[in-house]
Amino acid sequence: METTAYDLATAYDISRKELVFCDADRPVRKVARDFYEKGIGSMIVTEDGDYIGFVTDQNIFRAISEDVDVRSARVGDLKLDPLNKIKHDATLSEVASLFAETRATRLAVVDDEGKVVAVVKKKNLELLDRFNIAASMVRD
Repeated sequence: METTAYDLATAYDISRKELVFCDADRPVRKVARDFYEKGIGSMIVTEDGDYIGFVTDQNIFRAISEDVDVRSARVGDLKLDPLNKIKHDATLSEVASLFAETRATRLAVVDDEGKVVAVVKKKNLELLDRFNIAASMVRD
């Protein structure tokens, strides 16, 4: 049996380690500006020191389409994406299973104490799948 990246890599290995946080009280317009200036599409939202979800560019687009006044709204006023957590040493099979179970687009990677240390995006796992398929085609 051939060894694949699913056998060797962990959730932490394929995740983004540069994290950006914002408080639930932060104005949506400032978060949108941060997205643009930093070239990012999501932030981890906290409230009273707890993780409460992800705010994404899609959340802001949805709010605009629903006529939310994003000039005065706070991040906590938006419908946030849930912050599903996975352990840093979880296998990629476990990551794929949690993505399938939750239908999330990103997962918070946590250390042994439950602190968020990275974010893994479903898109990263899909790219790895495509690479594995291409590699197997070349070998055959």
